[in-house]
Amino acid sequence: MSKKKVKCSFCGRDIVRRPINPNTKKPIKNFFCDKSCKGKWQTLQREKLGFDKKWLIDEYINKKKSANTIAKEIGRDPKRVWEWIVDYGIPTRPRGHNTDQLPKDGSTWLGRKHSKSTKQKLSKIAKEDGRLPWGKNNPHWLKTHPVEDHPKWKGGITADRQKVYSSEEWANSVKEVWKRDNATCQRCGKHHNTTTSRGTFNIHHIVSFMVKEKRTDVSNLVLLCKECHKFVHSNKNIEKHFLKDK
Repeated sequence: MSKKKVKCSFCGRDIVRRPINPNTKKPIKNFFCDKSCKGKWQTLQREKLGFDKKWLIDEYINKKKSANTIAKEIGRDPKRVWEWIVDYGIPTRPRGHNTDQLPKDGSTWLGRKHSKSTKQKLSKIAKEDGRLPWGKNNPHWLKTHPVEDHPKWKGGITADRQKVYSSEEWANSVKEVWKRDNATCQRCGKHHNTTTSRGTFNIHHIVSFMVKEKRTDVSNLVLLCKECHKFVHSNKNIEKHFLKDK
């Protein structure tokens, strides 16, 4: 189907579009210059139905309904209603303050507990499966079972690096390094507990990971921020800071 000159349904500008939808083979009723015009047109159609800023303020602010509740009442997606609230600049409440926001069907366990009989049944099942009741001094039940019993066991073909990083020995070493280095990059002095740095630090092996006996050795590990870690492994690290052969 060849393209034809049509008018944008929002701004009225002349544009060239295909008049027939190639997938449904049906005529297209509305045409738009771009997504911006389409979004503004959709807002106008919604507001014509009464779902405007004034109505939303009354429902969300005055009546204190959640976006989820409003969406259920008008048959719209909760995320879309939340976007309306944000787009209108209406002050939002913290997520999760009200149980009717979680989840869509309203079935949440927030504030609820299992009955005593249910707890006894769950405890019995756990003990029969070999899972000890969880406690500070009790080992995790998975650690008391042979690894071969795990449904995803593939005969010990896990890669070396994955084996090390999933081991308890590595976890303990990591804790010691973070404590020793005070959550601070040992090259630039940046502290981890800031908005921009949180979650970007790495544990670096001074002697290569390929040297097996040094892999979890705390003296061979150092805490670096993401940028410094990249520098250490780059060609710019001419003096080989934080790098050793043995």
